[in-house]
Amino acid sequence: MARTDLAVRPMPRTGVALGVGLAAAQVDGNAFDHTDRRMLLIKNSNGAPATVTVQIPATVEGQDVVDLPVTIPANDSLLLPPFSAVYRQANGKVYIDYAAPAGLTVGVLEQPV
Repeated sequence: MARTDLAVRPMPRTGVALGVGLAAAQVDGNAFDHTDRRMLLIKNSNGAPATVTVQIPATVEGQDVVDLPVTIPANDSLLLPPFSAVYRQANGKVYIDYAAPAGLTVGVLEQPV
């Protein structure tokens, strides 16, 4: 899969407009560099719920750990908190997949230090 990297928007202490600067979800998925301060914002403009999956590249005793499915309600948004290191791929990124990307926009927000 040829994933598209998401731009990271720094969050100022005065806040950030959540509907601005989002990118269209990609058929081949999106990715962003992992840090413990980055959050994922997903907006669903569809009239039905949408499913987004955050990959977990870990195994326990040789068994794959189940990826994190997230359901975004119809015509709503979710802000996912920073991801722990278990979500970090070998290349240092977090991978996001979409069951159906149409009508979804996404962005990465970085908390201030």
